[in-house]
Amino acid sequence: MKIVRLLSSDDKVIRTQISLTTVLKKLIEDKASLRGESLSEYLRKAAMLKILLEEDEKEELEKLTDMVIGSVNLKKHPYWSTPKKVRSWVRNLRSEWK
Repeated sequence: MKIVRLLSSDDKVIRTQISLTTVLKKLIEDKASLRGESLSEYLRKAAMLKILLEEDEKEELEKLTDMVIGSVNLKKHPYWSTPKKVRSWVRNLRSEWK
């Protein structure tokens, strides 16, 4: 997802309804008023922040995956060198979980 799409002024604003507890609503309103923001503006910013953080986390996990994949030589691994050994290893792992 592109950040530009989130921040586009061309995007149409629509009304939606959410449910908050009274305590949470009060906390958000207090925080928003300190910044001169409405409840809606505060929640929009919070939603955008959450989306951006999740995108960043996803990118970091993809980088880690790229680093790990290929770093293990399956032919030399004692449990993963053949499909039969992998099945046996998985069975043993699962038996430990019982």
